[in-house]
Amino acid sequence: MSAAQPSATPETLSPATSGSPLLVGAYYYPWYGSDGRHWREGYRGMPQLGEYDSTDIEVIDQHITWASAYGLDFFAVSWWGRDSYEDRAAQGPFLRALEGHPFRFAILYEAPALLGMHQDRMMMDDQLVERLSEDWAYLATTYFGHPNYLTIDGRPALFIYLTRTFTGNVDEALTQVRAAVALETGHDPFLIGDEVYWHAPSTSRILPYDAITAYNMHTSVAGIATDFEDKVRVRYELWAQTAERAEVAFVPGVIPGFDDLAVRPEAAHPVIPRSPELFAAQLQDALRLASGPARIVMITSWNEWHEDTSIEPGEAFGLDYLQVLRELVTGQRTGY
Repeated sequence: MSAAQPSATPETLSPATSGSPLLVGAYYYPWYGSDGRHWREGYRGMPQLGEYDSTDIEVIDQHITWASAYGLDFFAVSWWGRDSYEDRAAQGPFLRALEGHPFRFAILYEAPALLGMHQDRMMMDDQLVERLSEDWAYLATTYFGHPNYLTIDGRPALFIYLTRTFTGNVDEALTQVRAAVALETGHDPFLIGDEVYWHAPSTSRILPYDAITAYNMHTSVAGIATDFEDKVRVRYELWAQTAERAEVAFVPGVIPGFDDLAVRPEAAHPVIPRSPELFAAQLQDALRLASGPARIVMITSWNEWHEDTSIEPGEAFGLDYLQVLRELVTGQRTGY
């Protein structure tokens, strides 16, 4: 996609209401296996825990211990369908690891893999409405009622990957899905759509969601790494203003860098070199711009090692990113 830059710096968004609680989450991938599952596909760096198994409760317990100690409130757990490896890992050892712990979780619905894409788009037709209704009803009965599930204003939070590729009458389709899920399960999820990117924001486009976010602002444009945090800041301010006018929450995302050459070298995507300084600059802006009934900031990611976006302690960088996170988030929370 083209990353057209704004022609002028937008007006500064008014500060978020200090009464809104601050929640910081990270995308979490329970897809690794002791048999090399996912590790064999290629990745950058090495976790301090080595090539672990996502079903190992000791690994999950260590992840939760690190995350909660350094300022994270929840994981958004990547979900790939009923009875998938990730579903079994989440239902079993992950939920067991949460027992007696205040740490929370939500689901990241992997829409492209679950719904299928045609020419990089997902058409919201009757078939997709039916699939969404079935999947979200399953999520509602399986996860939404769990005591550790993240709720916003009493509603279960549901992150949806790459909604910006939805086409057709998205508003009507999601209205139908909401109604079907509510009728079957009694749940009305707080939908967080992955709408934010380099295209111009549209009020009508974001109205079907309760919040909008950006999973990752990396784009395959030459020079994207140069002043990346400044480019993102300007674009986020435009989206935050649009969200404010639409009365939709804005959930900014932060990355430590990006490099997927180990997993998909043929794509030759540009690299954004990772650094704690880059991470800190984005995080400061995200903490300022987050808005809604809860001020949510998302980290991409806890452990997506394929794209080198992980902040999970690694052999090369240790606790560097977690220390930045704790310093900046603690400052925000004590400043209320």
